[in-house]
Amino acid sequence: MEIIQSNKGGNKLCYRGYMYVLHRECNFFYAGDCNASLTTTLNKEEPSITRDHNHPADEESIKVAKAIGGMKIRAKDTLSKPAQVFAEAVLQLENTTRARLPLEDSVKRTLRKQKSKNCSGNATGSSHRRYANCDWATTGGIAPERFLLNDNGPNAAQRVIIFSTDAALNLLATTEEWYLDGNFSLAPIRSNNLFTTAVFCLLQNKTQQTYEYLLRTVLQKCEERGLYCDPQVVHLDFERPAIQAVKNVLGEDISVRGCFYHLTQSTFRKIQELGLVNLYKENKAFNHFCGMIDGLAFLPPRDVRRGMLHLREVAPAEAEDLLNYFDATYVSGTFRRVGNNNDGALRMRNISPMFPVDLWNVHQATLQGQDRTNNQTEGWNNRFSNLVGENHPTVWKLISKMRQEVAADLTKIEQNNLGVIAKKKKNVYEDMQRRLNNLCMQYEGDVGRFLLAVGHTIRFRTNN
Repeated sequence: MEIIQSNKGGNKLCYRGYMYVLHRECNFFYAGDCNASLTTTLNKEEPSITRDHNHPADEESIKVAKAIGGMKIRAKDTLSKPAQVFAEAVLQLENTTRARLPLEDSVKRTLRKQKSKNCSGNATGSSHRRYANCDWATTGGIAPERFLLNDNGPNAAQRVIIFSTDAALNLLATTEEWYLDGNFSLAPIRSNNLFTTAVFCLLQNKTQQTYEYLLRTVLQKCEERGLYCDPQVVHLDFERPAIQAVKNVLGEDISVRGCFYHLTQSTFRKIQELGLVNLYKENKAFNHFCGMIDGLAFLPPRDVRRGMLHLREVAPAEAEDLLNYFDATYVSGTFRRVGNNNDGALRMRNISPMFPVDLWNVHQATLQGQDRTNNQTEGWNNRFSNLVGENHPTVWKLISKMRQEVAADLTKIEQNNLGVIAKKKKNVYEDMQRRLNNLCMQYEGDVGRFLLAVGHTIRFRTNN
């Protein structure tokens, strides 16, 4: 027995190939034009057929109803176009069920109606209308301001929706250091040690073309307000499309720095992929060795390859695949065979690592007390995740939480303007920063000793 949603938002009960609709709130279900009926307990359990059907069971009609219901939920909760929703859904269906579906145009019309219901005050409006007329196009609250900055519309090849306030754009244009977080936002912007979110972006993909459109649109919107951005440093996740987009739009002379926090995330994702999580959690020696791998980022760039050679000498057998991944991706790159000579010689060509050392090395930044973006980006991710409260929220809930985040940021800005001192870093962060700074200052070329110490320091912080 299963309960699915009807076209009008009510409940349909599916049981043994038949569908029933609720007749009254006494949990008495009937089968439409058929005289059959069924009763259940208040919890919709223990079904009992009180009158028989005058037609055979039809399992396919139930599969069709479930498929349509799933499409309606996806249309309502995501930015995907009706055509995309339909195509993704039918991919999962058997041919016998596909044959029973309504025509595609009819289904897409139904899905467009579902999308229009999400726009407050526009339930009967065209589903192709841009979201600028929706209530959530503003910041909300007692003094709502414009929040929706740009929406290229549902007919765009790839939907891009950008949110920002004028105050946030002003902050963006006056800072030389930007932080690009790959989740869904340009965040955070620092002003006098104050970190706030400048621009939120909802993207359907993470291609270079989409990132370039996003950056150019933000620059254009700033220029329309007499604001001219000139960032010198951009911190971001390890995404090649994003890195190239930054270079193409903001200029080749921009200093692009990978985030150390995301570097450690990448290492841990590989640990998960290799099935080493339990070993990582339970074996202190293996845990520490993983810290030494991440610790390569704190060596002077000239010594990183030497550090990798040392790690290969001391690596436990279980870490071989992890070390090979890190070396190929971040340090030495890979090799491929070249040439078609018949002289028996084996010729190999070195392919540069996907992310070169200069992108993720933090030795100089640590010495100068500059951001490695670890605490700020990690803290923002954790805080906003707690605010949202769930993984993969609907787009509407996400926008609602973004508005709340804007209100919290405006509060911090106003308090900062009044001279309220920002909360000090936790002692554990300050202690780790001092340790890492001292280690980098005292480094004299002994890579083994250095990596041992750094591995203990960053894993000490991770495990507390």
